Amino acid sequence: MFKGKAELKDPETGNIVATLTEDGDRLRVVLKKPVTLSGTTRLAIYGTTENAELIAAAATNGQDTEVHEFHGVSPIGVLPDHAELSLTRSPGGPLGTLLIVLGRGELHRDER
Repeated sequence: MFKGKAELKDPETGNIVATLTEDGDRLRVVLKKPVTLSGTTRLAIYGTTENAELIAAAATNGQDTEVHEFHGVSPIGVLPDHAELSLTRSPGGPLGTLLIVLGRGELHRDER
């Protein structure tokens, strides 16, 4: 079974903002610093190779929700080695298509 890892780096500073791990079709994102979501705001992982949202996190019942990590099952199955990924933030609602890229990275086989 493929196990992968990607360090997602801020495109402006090059600092790591999150780490994504893949175990089969299960994805887990751990943020370096927690992010507070409220209202319809959401975080998501996009597979830029596949041009699809893979997993997302949103505020719980519209209330402020501090997110340290999020996870889910990839809707497209196992991602290919060297898949390009983006961590995005969106205000949701009518501006749901506005994506702010928080981090980018490439999935690599995890040799551990």
